[in-house]
Amino acid sequence: MAKNLSVGIDMVEVSRFKPMCKNMQHSFLQKVFTPQEVAYCFQYKERATHLAGTFAAKEAVSKALGVESHPFAEIEIRRTTEGKPEAWKGKKKLPVTLSITHTAAMAAAVAVAGTSR
Repeated sequence: MAKNLSVGIDMVEVSRFKPMCKNMQHSFLQKVFTPQEVAYCFQYKERATHLAGTFAAKEAVSKALGVESHPFAEIEIRRTTEGKPEAWKGKKKLPVTLSITHTAAMAAAVAVAGTSR
């Protein structure tokens, strides 16, 4: 059975997230991230880097799977016990392979989705 691949990519500046790093209740964080995503990012000293990476991952997944059927706000980025990022929508793991990378200044993510045709 052949696979139809779809790719999503996103890159953001880490500095965009620095103003939000002192308050877990910041309105932008509450609007864009799930409580679990915020808790994950706030466990690190460099919170802005992790927020930016998670944001980029949500965008990449939405682009790979289709923005109409997988809106950004409905996607949650979780990590396995080994730290591998996964994309979820509610209680369902989404069919994407996800990679997140960052420097002190930039964060990026790539999502590759494979669907049978």
